[in-house]
Amino acid sequence: MSTALESRPQEADDDGRPSEEELRALADFRYALRQFLAFSEQAAADVGLTMQRYQALLAIKTFREGAHISVGELAEQLLIRDHSAAELVSRLEQAKLVKRKSDPLDRRRSLIVLTMLGDRRLAQLAFVHLRKLRADKNAFLHLFDTQADSLSQDPPTR
Repeated sequence: MSTALESRPQEADDDGRPSEEELRALADFRYALRQFLAFSEQAAADVGLTMQRYQALLAIKTFREGAHISVGELAEQLLIRDHSAAELVSRLEQAKLVKRKSDPLDRRRSLIVLTMLGDRRLAQLAFVHLRKLRADKNAFLHLFDTQADSLSQDPPTR
């Protein structure tokens, strides 16, 4: 069975407008995303965090392996301004979820690391998020659920 994205011939000469089936697949996917975000927001609230704080903890923990993240890099990861990231880090620090440490290579720069509490909170949330994603994976994957390599193929050139 092919999906909306894969059923359309790549070489078809059309006006570029998506088919009704493609629009339905996109709408279904967007609905699944909204449902997941609502779940995520509630899960974060259940442990006393906002979505932004949860996302910050996740970005701090998963930043380049073996490296600590700076405020500027966190801002980039979260798509927010540097001053907003600095305020967020201050709030996380007040909540004892992160701590700042001096960058050994540049003392003017602070690096952010999770505390044990921050690490535990993140692990709790990651567990419930991964469980939810596994349970609902078909809602996210049905748009792309046939041969994995068909999506990586480049459209034919003319």
